[in-house]
Amino acid sequence: MAGDSDQNSEPDWLRNLPLRSEEIGFAPDELIKCTACGKANAPDRNSCLYCGVAVEGVEIAQQLDIREPESWENGFNVVVVDAAGADTDGAAARLASLIGSEKKALTTILDAGETVPLMRVDSESQALAMSDTLAEFGIRTIVVPDESLEPSSPPTRLRSIDFEGGELKLVLFNLPETRLLKSDELALVVLGRIFQARTESIEKRKRRGAKTLRESEMSSDEPVIDIYSRSDPTGWRIPSSGFDFSCLGSKKTLIAAENMTTLASKLAEFSPSAKFVEDYVKLRPLLDFSWPSETRRDTHHVALRKKDVANIFTSNNVRQFTKYSRLQWHLYEKKV
Repeated sequence: MAGDSDQNSEPDWLRNLPLRSEEIGFAPDELIKCTACGKANAPDRNSCLYCGVAVEGVEIAQQLDIREPESWENGFNVVVVDAAGADTDGAAARLASLIGSEKKALTTILDAGETVPLMRVDSESQALAMSDTLAEFGIRTIVVPDESLEPSSPPTRLRSIDFEGGELKLVLFNLPETRLLKSDELALVVLGRIFQARTESIEKRKRRGAKTLRESEMSSDEPVIDIYSRSDPTGWRIPSSGFDFSCLGSKKTLIAAENMTTLASKLAEFSPSAKFVEDYVKLRPLLDFSWPSETRRDTHHVALRKKDVANIFTSNNVRQFTKYSRLQWHLYEKKV
């Protein structure tokens, strides 16, 4: 028959095409149980499909219009303080439906048992609503505004320090000023690293695309130490480059990383009561979820060769580490 011959003449790739390219509906772990009848509902419903009772989580999301603010906006951070013994799987599923994030990433943060930001939203009311939702699952959180962390203003850079008896003399970089800290005034020492990367490429633009003529990559990895007094949340930053390590005396070496380790040990000896935080590098993958590293792309035409375009990609974690460092002082002050 004509119909059979037409069907048999179809190529294999056409006959084997799926009826749809993606799954329709929601995965089981995205569904929200009704608090009244216990049946599962889609996360985008206002009320239960079966009994008509309002679905609390979805109602919150729609009322607050939850979104992640831009890096330059003043957001509010929901920071996990204690999730031990909590229903982290259920909490991650609820949050994933509310903020449109992956459940797996949220579960990883909640199960890590670390005091890190779980999400960043654009208003205090949204953050408090999320904290209340997490409390239902036995998770304790605090809300910290970006304004308290001042990510755009890193700690004051130091040129050198001197250990003078029971006092620490801080010499500011490029400023004719010094500060004195007594041993018991040094409250917090945060160890971290600043990662920076830069990629430059020259492309020739053509009608059918672009051809890369040359490309270069540069990166740096610099240890830093932030120190805070009991009364000053701004803090001071000790970089490994451009810092005078004469305070180490005979223990000073030609390798900056070794000097930074020795200096951290000497600070610990100077102030045994100070709190030391050394887990930034370990926690960085968790911080990337709410506080990703900053990236930038600049493009311009090459002089005298209008068809050639220069692309410059840069990335760094300065803002992320500054927020993490200031968060430690905030937690110290609040005795969390």
